[in-house]
Amino acid sequence: MGPGTDLDVGAVLRSGRSILRDGDYTASRAPGAPVYEAAVGVLERIGGTVAPNLGSLIAATLLVALVTALLRREGVGRVGLTVAVVVANPWFLVAATSTVDFLWALALWAAAALVLRIRSSLVGGAGAGVLAGLAIGCRSSTAFLVAGLALAELLGSTTPTDTPPKAPRPVVRSGLFAVAAAITALTAYLPPFLAADSSLAFAQNDVPTSSLLVQVGRFLAKDLYFVGPFAAVVLVVALPSMARVLGRWRADWLVRIGAITVVTSQLLFLRFPWKMGHLLPTLVGLALLLGRAVGDRPRLLVGIVVAQLAYCVVSIGLLAPDNPNAATGAELTFDPRWGALVVDTQCRLDDPGAWKDPDPTRLGAVWDCAKPWAR
Repeated sequence: MGPGTDLDVGAVLRSGRSILRDGDYTASRAPGAPVYEAAVGVLERIGGTVAPNLGSLIAATLLVALVTALLRREGVGRVGLTVAVVVANPWFLVAATSTVDFLWALALWAAAALVLRIRSSLVGGAGAGVLAGLAIGCRSSTAFLVAGLALAELLGSTTPTDTPPKAPRPVVRSGLFAVAAAITALTAYLPPFLAADSSLAFAQNDVPTSSLLVQVGRFLAKDLYFVGPFAAVVLVVALPSMARVLGRWRADWLVRIGAITVVTSQLLFLRFPWKMGHLLPTLVGLALLLGRAVGDRPRLLVGIVVAQLAYCVVSIGLLAPDNPNAATGAELTFDPRWGALVVDTQCRLDDPGAWKDPDPTRLGAVWDCAKPWAR
């Protein structure tokens, strides 16, 4: 089925080939994703375009296992249902079977969180920092999530009950974690820096902003169609429970890291309300909060899971943008249609070789086809 419908799949594969074949670094897009691009180069050499897709599937599986471990460690009762909130989301399933970096970065971030949580020593803090730096090397915006991890560690008023009496103070561990993450990430981004004639030009992006109202409109519309209109209703019902557990953020690490992850991801998306995959960190943070807030109310978790699975197959268009890709407004509508996973699969099968064309228009058409409001 090809590497997927994301706009960058062709550039990522070409970057990986350049790294492996010539030893030259060419960023797939600013500022680059050197760790992920190199991994894609190796995987494609081994197994063609199928192998990088399988790499994403392995990353997705690891992420699920790591979130499961975190939830169990923090005493969440309905771990299976809570993790299913992540797995049932159609954009998670799309990312798990495509040549994209979203889940690679999140899996490494979750691994850093688990190590930071279970290893209270300085070695644990440094090891978690290395994993976090690799996550940033897969996707630069993960730096904000890594900063959230350090903040969650720093703000904690309590430590796990199995922490040794002589364990380093949280401020020391969080500082060491941040330093190790920064050194690893800076090392990873050395090739993009050198490829840009030893300047910071590699870090400049060309994603424009609009007026505040337009930014907020795009942000809210895509938030809605990330979980789908059915699950959005169930989440509204769960909001009071989530609001109540937020009062325990200082004493409860799971609430703290879940809330920080959601807020950080949402603020980033408000600035760059673009790809649906950008909201996957929000999904993970939301699952952590839901596990604590409604773990004793399985019907709500079941409702969210079932609603997202339904959204994979069928959806209802409630918004019709005036100008897709550059919308400044939208009309209310009611338009039953195929769901997000079905549409992405159809568009992917329509032109699985679009990524090979150096003209981005062809892959751009596949990308446009797969949007929630595309016709």
